[in-house]
Amino acid sequence: MTRKGTFRKYFSVAIMVLVAVSLNAQTTITDVINSFNAGAEQVNAGDFEAAITKFEETIALADELGAEGDEMKTNATGQIPALHYRMAMDTYKAKDIPGAITRFEATVEACDKYGGDDIKAKSLKYIPQLYNAQGNSQVKASDFEGAHASFDKAIEYKPDYARAVYGKALVYKRQKDDANMVATMQEAIEVGTAAGDDKTLAAATKTLKGYHLNAGKTAFKAENYDDAIASFDKSYAYDDEDAEPYYLTCVAYGKKGEFEKAVEYGIKAAQFEEEANQAKIWYEVGAAYTSLDDYTSACEAFSKALVEPYLNSVKYQMENVLDCQ
Repeated sequence: MTRKGTFRKYFSVAIMVLVAVSLNAQTTITDVINSFNAGAEQVNAGDFEAAITKFEETIALADELGAEGDEMKTNATGQIPALHYRMAMDTYKAKDIPGAITRFEATVEACDKYGGDDIKAKSLKYIPQLYNAQGNSQVKASDFEGAHASFDKAIEYKPDYARAVYGKALVYKRQKDDANMVATMQEAIEVGTAAGDDKTLAAATKTLKGYHLNAGKTAFKAENYDDAIASFDKSYAYDDEDAEPYYLTCVAYGKKGEFEKAVEYGIKAAQFEEEANQAKIWYEVGAAYTSLDDYTSACEAFSKALVEPYLNSVKYQMENVLDCQ
């Protein structure tokens, strides 16, 4: 046999081998079914990670097969988001907050890729709550940077999440960052109002009222009456029926010699104070009226302060200074 004939013989054999390998490597519907069944076995065994891997393999094989594999591809596609959600819920029930966040976010990604709007919606309800819970834990551990990041993520997922905004404000409070605390707490009030979150609204309102009231008291004790009055004025935006700041403002104006203002705020304080506790208010109002030379009004005010510890002082004013009848 010539060399040319020998080459043709070997070339023909090589082509036959290549064709055989190609035929053997071609994906069949049996391959797709077997892959899906292997995934189902992993589900039954409780190994959801392995099951997801198998179902992803099923999808890839079905794509190679074409139209014949479409039904099995649909079946496999429907399994993956549900398995991610089951793993997320298991982690959530185990109270592994960081792990649950990771699992639920992976579930959302799987839903975006394979479908599953209902599962995605349920996952998106859990995620901001988990970030909020993680933020609260980080605050307790004094991890303020981490807490800010967690609350920011909660708000990113749920912009009307007033509780997360409130949590972020509390971080600023712990950091003694008053300016950002006040601004963020005010935002919590606005978001809480819009979302109908009365609990968070009440908490944020109480916090800001307390902040301004305490700032006013601090300034008052330092005899910085202008700053005290300014802080008390800010507190009224959060509670305009609290007698205490009105009373302290009355006293502050009296110290400043602005007696008409003292009377004004004293009368407001009396409107919101229980009658049994009003003596100190009327004592200040009486003193202000006396300084204004309005003795008739002073007598009327002092008559409501005839109790200890003001009794002797009031009697002296009424009998020896004002000549009250």
